[in-house]
Amino acid sequence: MHIPVLFALLAGAATAAAKAPAPVAAAASARVSREKKPPKAKMTGVLNVNRASEAELRLLPGIGRGRAHAIVERRAKRPFSSLDELARMKRMKTVVQKNRAHLSVEGETSLRPAGP
Repeated sequence: MHIPVLFALLAGAATAAAKAPAPVAAAASARVSREKKPPKAKMTGVLNVNRASEAELRLLPGIGRGRAHAIVERRAKRPFSSLDELARMKRMKTVVQKNRAHLSVEGETSLRPAGP
């Protein structure tokens, strides 16, 4: 008599456990879709990190308000002598690697949105 009751309890617990993660997964996927930002426009040209404003720095992918502000504060103390020096800043190594073709420490800034 106890065996069928135990079997029913175990079967009910197994189906309840299988149904529980679905709402959690749906909520997580909804949260991810809200957090996505549109990608930044493709850029062409070169950006001099020793002369660029925060707004110009933010045109590059991976550089937001915080990183642009940190770059401007750091270069106020001493201008960057190389891109490797910029890469040694906290959380900047991968950003410099991805944007190396668009970064410079000397010369004029010619960074513009790429044409269609």
